[in-house]
Amino acid sequence: MNVRALRVAVANLVAALWAGFGVYHVAMAIVTGLSLRGFTFGAVGLGGFFLAIRFRARSGQLQDGTANSRELVMLTLFALVLILLSFTLLG
Repeated sequence: MNVRALRVAVANLVAALWAGFGVYHVAMAIVTGLSLRGFTFGAVGLGGFFLAIRFRARSGQLQDGTANSRELVMLTLFALVLILLSFTLLG
């Protein structure tokens, strides 16, 4: 396995993990109902879905060689903000 294939596999794994994160938080938003906590769960869940979609797109860019490092930095910062939001507001 070469380095490019490994990067694509890792990007796909991260996308799947963010999709699971999103499903969990959206399900918790449905269970929690209409409240500030439910809205926060929903926002974090939708952010998780957004990251899953972007990491899946990044996987495609890694496959065809058009990926750049700026997008990875932005995705990482957004992921850190989402995790911080999840732990501080929902923890």
